[in-house]
Amino acid sequence: MKTHLAILAALGLGACSAETADMAGAKGANECADCPEMIAIPGGTFEMGETVDYGYGEMDGPRHDVTVPGFALAKYEVTRGEYGRFIADSGYVPERKCNAYKEDTKWYIDPERSWDAPGFEQKDDEPVVCISWNDTQAYIGWLNQKTGQNYRLPSEAEWEYVAVGGGLGASGQITHDEANIGKEKCCGGLASGKDRWVYPAPVGSFPADRFGLHDIRGNVWEWQADCYHVNYDGAPVDGSARAKGCDSPEHRAVRGGSYGDAAEFMRPTFRLPGPRGEGYFTVGFRLASGKASPKAGTR
Repeated sequence: MKTHLAILAALGLGACSAETADMAGAKGANECADCPEMIAIPGGTFEMGETVDYGYGEMDGPRHDVTVPGFALAKYEVTRGEYGRFIADSGYVPERKCNAYKEDTKWYIDPERSWDAPGFEQKDDEPVVCISWNDTQAYIGWLNQKTGQNYRLPSEAEWEYVAVGGGLGASGQITHDEANIGKEKCCGGLASGKDRWVYPAPVGSFPADRFGLHDIRGNVWEWQADCYHVNYDGAPVDGSARAKGCDSPEHRAVRGGSYGDAAEFMRPTFRLPGPRGEGYFTVGFRLASGKASPKAGTR
């Protein structure tokens, strides 16, 4: 309750926050043809994490207070069309190490899959997938040079802050009427209710959350700025990304669940690691801008 009250209070005060108002691109409007539509997120304090045991030890805790300064987050996930313009303009060659699975297989790298051929048909208004964390950094570098802005990936704290405060899953868990999610039992997409998609849905197909953000939960997992650590021991408490002191430094966190995952994976606290040099046919990304910057663990 404390967490929700703090975030809701921040939402009410957001219009009066000079820190938020001064952030570039945080007014919910495009600044240029290549700039994503950004939403101002007012700062606040919330309780992050939840200690759980999935059968191989405690992780994702301990629960702790984090103060997140105001920042801006993209209204939508980066689309296939946007990523395609980057490829065409920059000549960048993606890593083409896309992980996938089939009904009779475990996860494996499929050399035939990439952002433009993920194993299913895609339109330009759907979120790009099969891109590695390294690929996201190449895109962000290109976009910042082209626009003069300072886009980045969100920190785990920023992402969880908006997931907790966004108001989805009021019934206790996310449903097919709120997001593009998968089967109850592993694995794969499922069209049910308002969720008409077995693979990624066009961005914005479901109603926005309280902040005005679409698809924070479901559709595709989203790469985070942080290196992956099994718990929050030594983690920053100022909303910044964890850059050092990780037990898996070559892995980056992903959040949010996807079209191929059950509702339990949509919990705000749920997180997974992914090798920074590999992509997945269920993972994309969303841009942030504003205050946060990577720091070593300080908790």
